[in-house]
Amino acid sequence: MIRADPSTIYVNHFGTARVGSICDADLRARGEAERLQMIKERSMPPAACGDDIVSAPGRGPMVQTRPLRVEMTPAGPRARHDGYMLRAGARVADAFDLMTLNSRKAHARLCAAARRRGIGEPAFKPPFTVGQVEIAREYAALAERCAASGIKCASLEALRQVSSGGSDREEAMLADFRRLRYFELRIGNGLAKSVRRLRPSGSVSKAKKHLVDRQRKAIVDQVLVDAVCLGGLTLSGVLERHGWSSDTKSLEALRSALCAALERMRGYDLVQPQERG
Repeated sequence: MIRADPSTIYVNHFGTARVGSICDADLRARGEAERLQMIKERSMPPAACGDDIVSAPGRGPMVQTRPLRVEMTPAGPRARHDGYMLRAGARVADAFDLMTLNSRKAHARLCAAARRRGIGEPAFKPPFTVGQVEIAREYAALAERCAASGIKCASLEALRQVSSGGSDREEAMLADFRRLRYFELRIGNGLAKSVRRLRPSGSVSKAKKHLVDRQRKAIVDQVLVDAVCLGGLTLSGVLERHGWSSDTKSLEALRSALCAALERMRGYDLVQPQERG
């Protein structure tokens, strides 16, 4: 909140001076400048990348990466650091980066509370494993590649007719669509978050309970995976979009459902039958 200093003379763009007070227009302008500065700072690339990557607010937050290249040596292929002057690279942060960052912030608060109480600090456990994040990003790249292929019909029968000529491009597109279909079948149409019929309590009327129930929408596994992997929404954003509150219990239930779906995409936990529409 901006407060005026009574011992300061403020001059606006019209040349009018005020002692110890700022006009409303100047307050709005200063607040807007602070908001724009926060947006610019949030979109700044990591300092290790150097000054070659400019800040772009429309690009969103970025995370640091280390580009690598593979060189053939007498001892075999070896990975070497790559990039301009061996500087670190950067990429746009996705939903998994943001959720991991939020988890680290929450872990830092827990560690600070543990230090104040004089007990041991808890170990950090990421919300998703490396394999789950990799399969989610592979699914996002595969879906984007299939959407940009230019084929309106996504059925395998139509793709087989297109690829009957034996072209490498059609064969690669057929393989992408087939793998995307496998992913969708492995995800299934189970309920990640169902709408519960809450019983009315004494403090909340039955009509209000029914209204809250109507505003909530069930979250299907496929919708959850697409919202996070393709739409870039965090778990809190998915809950808010479907009318749920972002409490700890709902977030943990949705995270467990997403982890289970990603494990099925990797080929694990396929012994349980999945509901299909």
